[in-house]
Amino acid sequence: MTNLRSVKIIMLLVSIMSLQSCALVNRFAGTKYGEAASIGGLEAPPELVTPEWEDSLEIPQTSADRVSALETYGKDIDASVAPDFIDVSVRREGDLRWLEAEIDPVNMWPLLRSFWANQGIPLERDEPMLGVMETDWIEDIDSESSGLSGGREFTATRSKYRIRIEREPNSITNIFLSERRKELQSVTEQGAVWTTVATDPEIEAEILVSLMEHVGRSREDALFEVANTQGSRLYIEMQDIDGVPVLIVGDSYSRVWRRTGMALDRANMPVIEQNRSEAYYRFTVGSLKLPAEIVLNASRYQLHLLPQGDVTLITVHAVEEASEIITPHEARVLLQQILNSYQVFRTTG
Repeated sequence: MTNLRSVKIIMLLVSIMSLQSCALVNRFAGTKYGEAASIGGLEAPPELVTPEWEDSLEIPQTSADRVSALETYGKDIDASVAPDFIDVSVRREGDLRWLEAEIDPVNMWPLLRSFWANQGIPLERDEPMLGVMETDWIEDIDSESSGLSGGREFTATRSKYRIRIEREPNSITNIFLSERRKELQSVTEQGAVWTTVATDPEIEAEILVSLMEHVGRSREDALFEVANTQGSRLYIEMQDIDGVPVLIVGDSYSRVWRRTGMALDRANMPVIEQNRSEAYYRFTVGSLKLPAEIVLNASRYQLHLLPQGDVTLITVHAVEEASEIITPHEARVLLQQILNSYQVFRTTG
């Protein structure tokens, strides 16, 4: 009976996998990234303090830096011809790594498309006007002997990756990549049951290495830069200020802006609109998995970032055109999801 159940599980799992998924899994499974260098582990944050940072970026003063990184370039994205080599470097804050490329977003977008195409991975979202690109689910199944019983144990994971780009002055494009990961929990007659698990920043780093290769960097240089680019420690906590839940982040606005966008992606609350000069993100929660007793009154919300010197305050609100009024409990639930995603940034570079 056990063997028959195993056969059924194998057949079901194999049926849900696609040939495209193997390309990216195999591409990164054999990497030597882990041998490039060691990176410090996670550590619990100390009490909230106001660290002294030397901020290298100023808050934009114009409306030119809107979320639609490509909106000033028109819709014919494929009409541009990208150069053969892109000057791209790694930036890091805690465990948040992103790429800074010296190229206009309009020229970068076809390169991002061709990167996934070369891996054999189709795109589920391809929205250049929003600067958002997302892959289909990529599934992987592994098995190993269960010991003396002679049977085999199976594990299955599935991942999808999101790329979000932001335009900076002087033809600079910031490229942020995040992963969503699920594991197989059980197999029923209705099909496979998947559960969301924590993302792995090191897998995200592996893909950044391959993306750097795709635009012209040698793999050796990319491995070294991703492994050795240093980050900084982050301080964060949630407090109630006059009854309003607030995330207090001990860092400057420009850094918190980047981290918050990535935290929303990792928390499965995808950004649908952002405006850096007006300091807000709008996001959806339709795919957010919460306990049954927690009910959210709306499907879309808005985060506001308020710079206060060397700290930044984050609050959550209903979107402007919505009729719902967000309750403090509801705001606290959403901020807690963001706080959980911020955990990976609490490291010493």
